[in-house]
Amino acid sequence: MDLGTFVEGVVELDPMSGRMVLRVQETDGSNTFVDIQERMERYKGEAVRFILTPLQTIDELTSLVESGEIQVGDAPPPKLSN
Repeated sequence: MDLGTFVEGVVELDPMSGRMVLRVQETDGSNTFVDIQERMERYKGEAVRFILTPLQTIDELTSLVESGEIQVGDAPPPKLSN
């Protein structure tokens, strides 16, 4: 069973390839780079669920919920445009 990829990291432009990558810091302090396009090419022609959420937004929503300014169910839905 292939559950795909689930990682959190920092979006960067690889200067060598010109492709967007995620820099994922490992527990030992080293970095792993995940080539987004390469991962998506594995599933060409297949239906997938793609979720890209800035962690800053998650932090902001968490603060709003914790302060009582909004309820969890009142969070705005994600944009579904290209």
